[in-house]
Amino acid sequence: MSTDSGHGPATRTISRAMAILHAFDETRPELGVTDVSQLTGLDKSTVYRLLSALQQGGLVEQDPETSKYRLGGGLVRLGGLALRDTDLNRLARPHLQDLAERTQETVNLSILTETDSLVNIDVITSPRRVRNVGWIGREMPLHAVSGGKTFLAHLPERRLEQILARGLPAYTRDTTTDPAALREELEEIRRTGYAIAQDELEEGLSAVAAAVRNHEGCVVAVVSVSGPTSRLPRERLIELGDVTKETAALISQQIGYVP
Repeated sequence: MSTDSGHGPATRTISRAMAILHAFDETRPELGVTDVSQLTGLDKSTVYRLLSALQQGGLVEQDPETSKYRLGGGLVRLGGLALRDTDLNRLARPHLQDLAERTQETVNLSILTETDSLVNIDVITSPRRVRNVGWIGREMPLHAVSGGKTFLAHLPERRLEQILARGLPAYTRDTTTDPAALREELEEIRRTGYAIAQDELEEGLSAVAAAVRNHEGCVVAVVSVSGPTSRLPRERLIELGDVTKETAALISQQIGYVP
């Protein structure tokens, strides 16, 4: 791939940096300097220099053990910011605000990434002193959060199998790591219409989530309510499940879903 376009040095540098970022994809989540050099046609010294600059900006990260690079959290944050002004965000915002006022807890709107993670694209933080502080662009594992489980419950079987095959790492002692147990939970989510996670990503943090569907009936986002476990025992989360479902249904209607 040639990255020289005949423009000035600054434009050429940006073009090369873009080529490096685009070298990563689902089949190549981690690449070494040599890999990137072969994929982009850039010499190794240029690749190393640009990767170092991208790493300083948080756009790539380096594994200290393998020395290979992967896309960084800075890209997720920027992607979340870009998504703030989409129709989904604009239409969902009033409903999220209403849910936050009703529950007095933190409310999130999240989507599924191509790399099978959950990322927040809008957050309304609880007014309470003790609260969950989410942030736009935060990336989370699917099996350890309520919003992620909601997506898992509605994924095609083949994609779900691929995710389960990668393993389910534990983040706390309450994280579901057994695929069979998770499958049972996903069936329950499909039955009730909402997902619950208690102390599974972080100890002391609990949440409930429900699916947002588009005009084709596909799950395109999730709405979640989260807060400290001390204030959100399972009984309270079940109560919030129905309220969260109502909000998700209203947003779904706003974007064209007809039950």
